[in-house]
Amino acid sequence: RMIASMGSEYIDADEMCHRLFLVQELKNKIVERFGSTVQDIYGKIDRSRLAEIVFQDKTCLDDLCSILHPIVIERIKSKITEIEKQGRRKAIVIDAALLEESDLSSICDFIIFVNTSRDHRLERSRISRHWKEEELDKREQFQMALEDKKKKADYIIDNYFTVDNTFRQVKVFWQLY
Repeated sequence: RMIASMGSEYIDADEMCHRLFLVQELKNKIVERFGSTVQDIYGKIDRSRLAEIVFQDKTCLDDLCSILHPIVIERIKSKITEIEKQGRRKAIVIDAALLEESDLSSICDFIIFVNTSRDHRLERSRISRHWKEEELDKREQFQMALEDKKKKADYIIDNYFTVDNTFRQVKVFWQLY
C-alpha cells in the first residue's frame, strides 16, 4: 500500500479471494468438497470454519487452493491487462501472501520481501484478524518457509521498526526501480 501511495496500481490477492467466496459457482465447489458445515445459517461460506478444516490437513488446503488460485490468478492477470490498456502501468503491485506458492511470482518483474519479526506478525494478526498465537503458527506452517521466500526476493524491506522507517525503505526501492 505504501508503494501504491507513490503512484503504483495495487492488487490485493487476499481481498480477491474473499470476494470469490460470494460467487455461487465457487461456493458450490467449496461446499461440495468440504461439506455444508462450512456455511453459516445464511448459506454464506464461513471463512473461520473453512480455515479450521484446511489448516489441519495439507491435502485440504491444497484442494481449496486448487479451487481458488486458478480464478484469482486469472483475475489478477485480467486486472493487469485492464491497467495496461488504460495506460496506467507505471507500476503494479500484487500483494499476495502465497505469491511463490501460487506461482504468481513468475509474472512479476521484482519480488519484494517484507521482513518482520514473529512478534510483529503475531501482534498484527491479533489486531487485524483476532488470531491467537496458535492460529498464526498453524497457517505459517503451511506456507513456504519465510527464509526461502526471502532468498527468492529481489529486494528486502525490514519492517522491524517504525512505519516511517519502513516507508523510507519503500521510497528507496521506488527510486531504484
